[in-house]
Amino acid sequence: MRNSRGFTLLELLIVVTIIGIIAVMVVTNWGNLKRYSQRTATLSNMRQIGVAFYSYAGDNDSRLPRRIAGSTNGNDKWPGLLHDYLQEIRVYAAAGDRSNFIFQKQDPLSNERNHTSYIMNGYNDIGAYTNEDVEVRLGQLEKPASVILLGTPRSGSTHFYMDLLEGSNGNHVDVLNLTLYGDGSDYLFADGSARYLTTNRYSAQLWLVNKDFPVP
Repeated sequence: MRNSRGFTLLELLIVVTIIGIIAVMVVTNWGNLKRYSQRTATLSNMRQIGVAFYSYAGDNDSRLPRRIAGSTNGNDKWPGLLHDYLQEIRVYAAAGDRSNFIFQKQDPLSNERNHTSYIMNGYNDIGAYTNEDVEVRLGQLEKPASVILLGTPRSGSTHFYMDLLEGSNGNHVDVLNLTLYGDGSDYLFADGSARYLTTNRYSAQLWLVNKDFPVP
């Protein structure tokens, strides 16, 4: 004869308790899991944009896109310059950024206002803020792994370039979003890597081409 029996009350209580504990753990950590997923997706987007930076430089004598101040001089800002080197325009939208062009139905290639989720290095420390003819070549970067090319601005910002000298405190204070994903944000570096930096690992010095430049 086949010996079969149902669960005892004690066994059922143990199963229910275990399920309850798992449910509490999932709910408690859901926010962290969501932020981790978003920042991982944004790092992937940034790496693709990093490839576009390098492809652009490869076609332009190792020069990275310049900081272009005006929008009526016939030149594209950095989103337009890199567009042809991207496989998918959606990488210009960071996961978790509710103000990006997809949600707001804006043109990410606009030269009037930046509708991407990123802000590019404005090369303030080598004079690009007052002279848009200033160019940066990959070869002049002694430590490209320590030079940020892209960061994430605060919600609602339309700045294309991160300028240390613009605004009352500088863009690195007034414009940058240092906590997009909880205790940090994602950054694209000049060596093509994309990394998540917590606020205690971030430094405005990372935006400098000339590391001896005094950050205001």
